[in-house]
Amino acid sequence: MHAAIIKGHAFDSRTSEPIVGGTVTIEGSNFKTITGLDGSFTFKNIPTGNYTIVIVSLSYQSLKQEVVIEKDNDEAVIEIRLISSFKSMNEVVVTKSKNKLSGTTDQSARSIEKNADNILNVLSAKTIQLAPDVTVANILRRVSGVTVDRGESGEGRYPVIRGMDKRYNYTLINGIKIPSPDDKNRYVPMDIFPSEILQRLEVIKALTPDMEGDAIGGVMNLVMRDAPEKLLLEAQGSVGYSQMLFNNTFSTYDHGAVNAKSPAEINGPDYSATYADFSKANLVFTPKNPLPDGQISLTVGNRFFKNKLGVILCGSYNSLDRFYKEDFNEISPQPSVPNNAPNNGGVPSLTDIESRKYSITDNRIAFIGKIDYRINTDNKIDFSTVFTQLTDYQSRQITDSTDGLRSVPGTGVVDYLYRSKTNIQNILSLTLQGLHQITEHLSADWSGVYSVATQKTPDQAELTLSQTITKDSTGQTSSSPASPAMAIASPGLTREWQHNSDNDIAGYINLHYKFNIAAQNFNVSVGGMSRHKERDNYDNTYTLQITSPTPVIFDNIYNAPFVFTSTSQGKGTPNSQNIYTATEDVSAGYFDIRWEPNKKWNVLAGVRFESTTQSYVQTQVDSTVAGREGSQTYIDPLPSVHIKYKLNDKAALHFSYFSSICRPGFFEIVPTEKPGEYYTEAGNDSLLHSQAQNLDLRYEYFPGGANQILIGVFYKNIQNPIEYTYERPATSSTYIRPENGATATNIGFELVYTKYFHKFGVSANYTYTYSNAPTLKTYPYNFRDSVTGTYQSTTKAVKVNLPLQGQAAHIGNLSLLYKDGKSGIELQLATIYTGRHMVYLSPYDNMDYWQRGSVIMDFSGEKKLGKHFSVYAKLGNLLNTADIIEMDFNSSSIGKEWPPLENRSDRILIQKKYYGQTYLAGIRYHF
Repeated sequence: MHAAIIKGHAFDSRTSEPIVGGTVTIEGSNFKTITGLDGSFTFKNIPTGNYTIVIVSLSYQSLKQEVVIEKDNDEAVIEIRLISSFKSMNEVVVTKSKNKLSGTTDQSARSIEKNADNILNVLSAKTIQLAPDVTVANILRRVSGVTVDRGESGEGRYPVIRGMDKRYNYTLINGIKIPSPDDKNRYVPMDIFPSEILQRLEVIKALTPDMEGDAIGGVMNLVMRDAPEKLLLEAQGSVGYSQMLFNNTFSTYDHGAVNAKSPAEINGPDYSATYADFSKANLVFTPKNPLPDGQISLTVGNRFFKNKLGVILCGSYNSLDRFYKEDFNEISPQPSVPNNAPNNGGVPSLTDIESRKYSITDNRIAFIGKIDYRINTDNKIDFSTVFTQLTDYQSRQITDSTDGLRSVPGTGVVDYLYRSKTNIQNILSLTLQGLHQITEHLSADWSGVYSVATQKTPDQAELTLSQTITKDSTGQTSSSPASPAMAIASPGLTREWQHNSDNDIAGYINLHYKFNIAAQNFNVSVGGMSRHKERDNYDNTYTLQITSPTPVIFDNIYNAPFVFTSTSQGKGTPNSQNIYTATEDVSAGYFDIRWEPNKKWNVLAGVRFESTTQSYVQTQVDSTVAGREGSQTYIDPLPSVHIKYKLNDKAALHFSYFSSICRPGFFEIVPTEKPGEYYTEAGNDSLLHSQAQNLDLRYEYFPGGANQILIGVFYKNIQNPIEYTYERPATSSTYIRPENGATATNIGFELVYTKYFHKFGVSANYTYTYSNAPTLKTYPYNFRDSVTGTYQSTTKAVKVNLPLQGQAAHIGNLSLLYKDGKSGIELQLATIYTGRHMVYLSPYDNMDYWQRGSVIMDFSGEKKLGKHFSVYAKLGNLLNTADIIEMDFNSSSIGKEWPPLENRSDRILIQKKYYGQTYLAGIRYHF
């Protein structure tokens, strides 16, 4: 038996990157193989003799290499270096004297990280395509130091970067900041973007002077696809389903019955509505067996007129149905302190026990278009448009046991709340840009941008019914009114119309001058930007009631005798504090200089100045009301320094310092209140913007291909951090409200490791974060009166050290990869661990809300079918991981049995959501 082996690696002769998927043959034989993920190949059982190894790979010149096997058991090891057959113009775009690769492959993504002035992580189009995720939000979970809050459908929605809550991040499209459609916050819901429209995804963790300064956690840059150098045609389609839909009844309503405008918008603000003005069909819920989820996309691109004109168009449509269950225990924000007993700290008071069911349909539409024109070798202009829309139809049913902890289980008042909600979010961004090489040393780039983000929630309808459950003499349960009929509870019926829009007009200009002094390279840049933002917010709520002094049995929504008790009530809430207009003007200028004293050092230093003016007017509030309008202006100097020292061609040390800010959202500085999904949310016109000093140090090692080792530490000092507190002031109802905390610190460690072994690969990252936000808390307790001998209640202030909201101490990702170029099979098993983190801050000691740590596992695979087709599958949440929020408290000290939803005596369950597994299978075409 012949045991000789020929093994080797294939590399790019210029970059030393491994050649992946190249075809290797032994000339004149049947021996044939494919280079692996690390460029390796192996031939076994080779007879003695002289052989010619031939390697062929797309975009490279084929190459032959001689090998001699002199005897059995020999092992010949060879290294092959291929020469590129052409230089792709699509690969390099020169901007500010920095090479920015396309990022479509894992290798080019590593090159972007390696060559960047600042600290960032990049996911390539190839990684995104193979990942088990269909939205950008879920893709972000794969990046080191990033966690993503799941939305109501179980899909990821808002990213948290390095333990800094979602408010501390912003989003770019092709390097341009975009507004958010959210009615309360600045941060963009990242599930509005389907993942297939991306060329690459960048998470930037250190800001340079040319970047806008309002990010303490990081920046997400969605780089859309560029026009290709030759005809490109891609299409894909898939179908899927959710496991929860196999076991539960999906509920829906007539989407077309939703009135787009309120009676006041249709008939004028003085119009007094009646019950006849409201649609009824959107409160008629019917069971349904949903069709499978569907997803289709099409991308077409090419260049024309001797490659001067490039065009790419990409469209995507996605529809999915989700069902999830939730247990929610509402606790009073104030603890109770039992009288006439020694007690320290008080105990939680349970006010409501809710069982919730959600049936959700999400329709996601996205379109990108880009046209670029190469005037000549020195001048280029392009125009791009991005439009995304997420339409969410939601049916919600709540069973609410309002008596809290009962002395007799199974009795008391039970409320039933039925709600239909249609929510439509849009983002449209139009950008005109130019790149100009004016002289040999001077270049310029500019951008003109118009963006608009809108949200519409028309006719959110909620019906409240009630039962009183008792037990008869035999212990049998009965209800009043008699089951199954239910009475209409107060307030009975609410109808709400809400919509908001952010309109942004912005301009950017940058000048770059390169020169050389004493064999040292310098690049000086100056630039500026200006943005004018206008926000309009409309909110009108109608509350209908039953005037009968006795319980009215609910028959159906059409016959329900709802009325307005007064003419003014029929106008809704025309004087709502949540009807306002707001403006924001941001102007900025910067200066930086890049210095390369030799081939090992690269230094970028500069300063940015940002001026911010925010103002608002509650347009429907009487001018004499305090807080009706307000404004604030502030100027922030934002210096930064980025130093890179190259240890060798593959390794470097990277240091970054930058100063940054975080502006509060418009809703947050308007003194208003609005009921949320779980709590009433309030604004705070005394809220200040946050300021931060940030330090990063990272060791970077790029041995070649997609392999990498990144080891880094970071430190942040935040003044006036903004956190939500759950409280009940003496003059108001319970709400959560943003407050400025004391100066906080955030320190952490990051590790990224990617390694490929022929057909197998492992990609892992781990982040440890520790933050400290000193907080003053109220501590209630009893003391014994020395005269009467009885216990009296009082409070004292205590200082506690807590982590920042949303900051998990431990975050980890582990992906096991298999890629076989010969069979065309690619597989990935991906696991995400997110550690325990705080979600709401209580003003009382030991009553904060924490989200339990979780493990989410997903699987994806793809198989090529011939030259142009492939099939793929994506399986999500395989472990059926739930979201669990709890309070650290020994439930046995409460004195009554807590709802039996969790068996842990050291914690009290607040909320638990069950999402189930998801399945998706599809086919992809590429030409």
